Amino acid sequence: MITQQIKFIAQPFRSSQCGQTCLAMILGKTVEEVCKSLGKIYYTNLNPDLKRYLEGNGYSTLMATGPFEISEVPSNSIMRMEKPDTSGHFVIKIDEKKVFDPAVGIVSEYLNHYKISHYLKFRKQ
Repeated sequence: MITQQIKFIAQPFRSSQCGQTCLAMILGKTVEEVCKSLGKIYYTNLNPDLKRYLEGNGYSTLMATGPFEISEVPSNSIMRMEKPDTSGHFVIKIDEKKVFDPAVGIVSEYLNHYKISHYLKFRKQ
């Protein structure tokens, strides 16, 4: 199986567009294009927003509800990271050593107070 190449894109500064930015990275679009076609400028949800959008753009998806350790999440998954205040943030697990966090950059490890509440595995059909 050929692994999809995903290019890192930074989330617009001080925005709540982490979901749209993850979709832009996966689909090779701009954040603005995703916001417009998704019809959402601000907050998104894993299901139905991100899941439905990927499926409408030729991807198969599998959603799982946690909590999970990062080692349990498969590569090529959008993860919902839950912060201590229970707010969420979306990042993409590329492989075992790399996570694309649209607000921070490419990270290899998260602090232990960030929990993974859900993930959405995606694959181009």
